[in-house]
Amino acid sequence: MTKRAFILLLILGFCAMWQRADAQITLGKPKLEAPFFGIEEEIVNVSCKLDEIPTDEIILYKLFKEDNLNKLYGEYSAHRKEKGRFLIYVQPAHDGWFICQASVQNNSEITPTFSDKKRFHVLLPIAGVEIISNQSLEDLWEGESLTLQCDISKGTFVFYTWIRDNLTIQNETSDKQLHIPILTKENSGEYFCLAENIFNDTVYFSNMSAGRNVHVKENLSSPEISFNVLKDAKGNFNARVNCEVKKGSLPINFTLFRNNQNVDAVISQHQNVTFVVPIVLDQDMGTVYCQASNGEQPVQSKKLNLTVESLEGTVTIRLEKVESQDLCWAVLGVYMYCEVKNESFLQFQWFFNNKRLEKFGTFHRIYYEDNSGISVRLNPHGASDGFYHCEVFTPFNNTKKLRSSKEFRISYEAFNKIPTNVAVIVFTLFSLLICAVFACCIYGVVLRKMKARKYIFRVKDFPDMHSVIDDDDDYNDDTEEIEEDKFEEVEHEDLDTEAYIEDIEVVQASMMEDFEESEEEKETDVDNYNF
Repeated sequence: MTKRAFILLLILGFCAMWQRADAQITLGKPKLEAPFFGIEEEIVNVSCKLDEIPTDEIILYKLFKEDNLNKLYGEYSAHRKEKGRFLIYVQPAHDGWFICQASVQNNSEITPTFSDKKRFHVLLPIAGVEIISNQSLEDLWEGESLTLQCDISKGTFVFYTWIRDNLTIQNETSDKQLHIPILTKENSGEYFCLAENIFNDTVYFSNMSAGRNVHVKENLSSPEISFNVLKDAKGNFNARVNCEVKKGSLPINFTLFRNNQNVDAVISQHQNVTFVVPIVLDQDMGTVYCQASNGEQPVQSKKLNLTVESLEGTVTIRLEKVESQDLCWAVLGVYMYCEVKNESFLQFQWFFNNKRLEKFGTFHRIYYEDNSGISVRLNPHGASDGFYHCEVFTPFNNTKKLRSSKEFRISYEAFNKIPTNVAVIVFTLFSLLICAVFACCIYGVVLRKMKARKYIFRVKDFPDMHSVIDDDDDYNDDTEEIEEDKFEEVEHEDLDTEAYIEDIEVVQASMMEDFEESEEEKETDVDNYNF
């Protein structure tokens, strides 16, 4: 064996030993580092690193998407234990889960290892914002529903804000639709959709749609019908029939029916219209009603009798008092109403001391459209005191007075004085109360005197009684005479004189005390009485 062959064998032996040693090497799990998101067409940095590299071998890092390990997004050969670095030009396809592979370069015997997957979000700027709807926005009615959708041609992580006439009505929702279940007139206006990229509570891009006008038509209310009568220059009478709706979108088509026959129609840009119908007084002119329509189902007013009769009723004034709420219950003012029974279409005028009153004054106010009511504030100094009356006119000839009421006297003093019957009742009750008190006093005085006399009699009798008891014979004789004189046929039992004598001193002392008190109060001279 030559020297050259020996050296070659030695080298091959070392190589074999090295390969066996390498076969025992295992790589740890690499750690993938990448941002949480990236904006389209931006460049982001992604890195992959092994924590421990047992040899000085070159480590090859490769970047894949989890769903496709056959598509390589980047590779990096790391020397001297450095990390693998990748530059990614962000595109929509990069959105998903990334994974990193680490292996020893040019050594397939060492098993490659993979990192944990990491989510990468691609933030696409918003473009092509547009409001779309499956129904016409110019032909909507109250009570219907409406759904608007904010459509975009491009964008991710989008939140939507809905705006009507510069007022936000729905803020930052992920739902691109705006649903209104029941439309009202207030839902009319110009709608905008603001689309924003919001990621981690941060707004990156915003884009607003063009405005879309939404017009909600208002349904008509039932029309109200009324009329008044006017006299033209030729002396003919006409009924001016007014038909009016309180709400409803314009224009409105009004139609007048007389005795269920169509007599006139008008398309109006207002919510009311007036029809002129010739009439004759004191004749049956039938009934009229009006109909209104603005594109939906027509609505109809109530029927109204068009007959107008001449004034025949009596003019009266109805009065109501206005009292204060304190304990005095003073009358502060009055309301007066001029009325004519079973008549209508009249005008009224008010007079104070035969002078016509204006609509407003220092102490009065005339109200109602026909001037039939007046309020008068009572003046304690007499400024409002006087005679009031009203006069009635026809609206078609207000220069001729048809009826006048009687004059009504209004006075602050008259309304606030105490009524005679109330004064009589109060005086009578007060007099009865005085009499009752006086009678009680008299009765008390007489009763005290009677009791005092009774005690005096008893006190005078007790000394005599005591002397009688001491003398038995005389007592028995007097007792027999009294019994014979006063009780002729009644028999009494004999008195127990011994028990009586024992208690007589106690009773006599009590009687003497009552007697002395009576003498001090009434100053009665007991010596004037005879026993």
